[in-house]
Order: sequence, then structure tokens, then C-alpha cells
Amino acid sequence: MTREMRYHSVNNSYTVKKKGRPAYSLTGFLICVILPLLISLAVTTYFFMKSIAFNVVTDSVSYNSILPQPSYTVSIKEDNNYYNKTELPSDMKYVSSLIETINPTFNYDFHATEPLDIKYDYAVVSKYVVIDYTDEKTQLTEPETTVLKSDSKSIASPSVQVSETVNIDFQKYAQKALDYKQTLRVPALAKLYVYITVNIDARKPGLDEGYKETLIQELEIPLTESITDIKKTKNAINKQDFMNSVSKYVISNVPFFIAACLFFLVDILFTIRLIYEYKRYKKKDLYTSIVSKLLKDYDRVIVSGKLDIDESKYNNIIYPDTFEKLVDASVNEGSPILYYNVIPGQKCFFVIINGDTMYKFRITRWYVDENGHA
Repeated sequence: MTREMRYHSVNNSYTVKKKGRPAYSLTGFLICVILPLLISLAVTTYFFMKSIAFNVVTDSVSYNSILPQPSYTVSIKEDNNYYNKTELPSDMKYVSSLIETINPTFNYDFHATEPLDIKYDYAVVSKYVVIDYTDEKTQLTEPETTVLKSDSKSIASPSVQVSETVNIDFQKYAQKALDYKQTLRVPALAKLYVYITVNIDARKPGLDEGYKETLIQELEIPLTESITDIKKTKNAINKQDFMNSVSKYVISNVPFFIAACLFFLVDILFTIRLIYEYKRYKKKDLYTSIVSKLLKDYDRVIVSGKLDIDESKYNNIIYPDTFEKLVDASVNEGSPILYYNVIPGQKCFFVIINGDTMYKFRITRWYVDENGHA
């Protein structure tokens, strides 16, 4: 057990512990200050993560946007001896000289689970293209003709439906391609592309997301072949998705959120304590280093005080200006210097007793912090 002694000065009375320690060692600072803060931060984080849900969908509307491949029929000349009917279905190969018109039908369907503010328009376009026979990637002409164009429409509805059939005069374009080849004597291919473009912008007030897209479906019709093989160049479009309103975070567990807030306040208190104790810890280094250096450099004349002292019993109390003068007095008087760790980490006395004379040199943290020396 640590033995205690009483040190009575003229104005104060101290209990002196034989084994005094600084306010904090490095280990003590880490355990007593840093560790509680880290634990509190971990608990705060746990409650916060349990109480908050991130990127939460608060409202949602599902929709389906469908643009199938176009269907078509082929009208042939009435005065032919090869077919009993003048209209042929799709997905056949046709004798080019017998074709009168090609009749594509374009359909588009949009459906949502709720009424939306929808703006849309569409156009059916024919594109006549002459291509270099030796390099089909090189187009020699590129005129376009809008066959049908709708006005831009704004509706409040859960759905949009478009169905348009157009008639393409095949022989007109085929003759145009033939004239081009014969007149310019260019070994070229000619094709006609018939396609629909649908522009749609669907939104619901209050939702963060909407649906805005341009959709295209196309037929490719060769014009310079004796047998016409009509191709659908694009896959059917069938998009199913959601328009969402997403909140970055919502409070999903109120009790845990309250606990997180309370622990956050504890974190602030621990942080303030950390700042205070860190400054205190840093300041104690100078005080501790000064006292430790004196104890080490003058250990030949310094012993730990083991006597109760009452300054009132001494008629003559001398306060040396420097510790060196105290050492000189110890040598001259032939008495050791008694070391009293009065307030651990804060105040200590170095005392010489010779009869009714006392030499007293004191070191305090306050003085060291203010002046930078003992």
C-alpha cells in the first residue's frame, strides 16, 4: 500500500503520496481518453446505420414500352397470271416486276400503372439510298421523304397507342433506281428504308425519374433485284421498367435514431475531453521532463521524502532562486535534498532540513507552463 505523509506549508496542507505519477502516461491517455471515444463512435455508427435506410424508393410507377417489328402486306398488279389474289402476306419473297405497293403497318404501345403526363410524337419516313456496288458501306445518295408525321401531343393518361399503315409505291422507287443506273452507268445498288420514329416523354409530378426515349423500327426494301426480299432490320423493343422517386435516406427505426443522436452528443463530449486532455497531456511533458531530469541528474543528493513536515516548526525558510543553489546548499549543509511529489503531475517540493532552517525549492505545472522553465 502506498504510504502517505502530511506536508504542512504556511498556507496549505497537502497529502503527499510516496509514489506519485503524472496525470497520464501514454498508455493511460490511450486507454482513458482515446478508447472511450472510439467505443462511443462505434456505438453511434451502429445505431445510425441501423436506424437509417439509404436510397429508398418512396414512390414508383411501372411502365411497359412496346415497339414491335413492323408488319406489312404487298399489293401486286391485278393483271397477273401467277397469283389468285392481289394482296400477299409478309415474310415472303416477291417478284419485283409484279409489286405495286408495299404497305407497312407500325404499332406502338405504352402502358403505365397510373396516369402520367405524356408528350409524344411520331413520324413515318422513307429513305431512298443508292449504294456503291463494290462497297455497300458507301452511300451515293441519301434523300429522305416524310410519309406521315403526327403533331406533338400532350395527354394525361396511363397509355399511348399508335397504329399507322402507309402505302409505298414500289414501282416509282424501282424506276428511279433504274434510271439512275442507266443514266449515270453506275454499278450501284438501290434500297428503300421505311421506318417509324417515336418520341415519348412520360412523367409523373413528384417523381424524380421519368421515361424519355426515341424509338425506331425499320423495313429494308431492295429496289434493284428481280426478287424482292423485305427485311426487318431491328429487333422488337419491349422495355419494362419503373419510374421511381428515390430518397437518399429515410429514418427506418426511430428508437435507434434517437439512440444514435444521444450517443452523438456523447461523442461531442468525449471529443471536447480529448482536446482538453490532449493539451493537458502535452503540457505535462515539460513539467515531467524537468522533474525527471532533476531526479536523474542529482540522484546522488536527492532522496524521497519520508518525513511529515510542518513548515511552522522552522524559524528560517529559504527559497533558492535556482535548483543549482539548492544543490550548493545541500553540499554546504551536508544534508540530502528531500523530494516530495505533492500533487502528482502538478506540484513537487525539493527540501533541505538543517536544524531549524529549511531550504525549499518548488516546481509547479502552472509556473512551468507559463514560463517554460522551473
